[in-house]
Amino acid sequence: MLQQLLLKWPTYLVRFVDKQSIREELKNVKSIIFDFDGTLHDTIKIYYPAFSEGVKILKEHGYAKDFELSEDNVKRFLGEKPNFAYDLLAKEADEDFKIKVMTHVGQKMDENIRNKVGKLYDGTEEVLEKLSKTYDLYILSNCRESYLDQALDIYGIKKYFKKYYAAETFDFIPKDEIIRQERKNLKEEIIFVGDRHHDMDAAHKNNLRSIFCTYGFGPEDEGKDANYKINSIREMLEIL
Repeated sequence: MLQQLLLKWPTYLVRFVDKQSIREELKNVKSIIFDFDGTLHDTIKIYYPAFSEGVKILKEHGYAKDFELSEDNVKRFLGEKPNFAYDLLAKEADEDFKIKVMTHVGQKMDENIRNKVGKLYDGTEEVLEKLSKTYDLYILSNCRESYLDQALDIYGIKKYFKKYYAAETFDFIPKDEIIRQERKNLKEEIIFVGDRHHDMDAAHKNNLRSIFCTYGFGPEDEGKDANYKINSIREMLEIL
């Protein structure tokens, strides 16, 4: 038993030292910007059934013929702007039709949230509660205003955030531009936490440190330029 512990000790030591050094690097952080879907919110639980209905409508009208409906295929659309999936799967369709399908899916997502089909990642509220005592917390999400506002109310976590930004408020301009516009209102130093390429890109273009959530919806290579990586939201408390 002792021998097994001694063999494991170097691994534990490295992990401890790594987190200690990260904590030192982040000691001046005052503001934390979180992405929402795939970072705090396990969105697939509400998105997959809603998006499945949208795909059915697309196929009935002759679109998305080769698209195979599966959670893995649907996950790649999460975190992107709402029109991304429809422009890809039904690029020949007219805009009015795509908007109707997109609106239908959005309404189903809202309905699923109200019916408590969705959930936050385990430990999310505990992490937010603790971090909010020391840091100013924000959300920046590529989503609709009504969706984000309702989700924060349903999950009871709105109280932890100083402000939350839905990309719809800014006409869905890229996240890096939203940060550039709003940065003057945030206390420096700022860190960005997200699970998709545009989260890391937004941080990089604004010279912010970034934390990539490996448990989210983005493939591993989307976090290749992140300063740090976490395997669960609870790890935020170990490095801050």
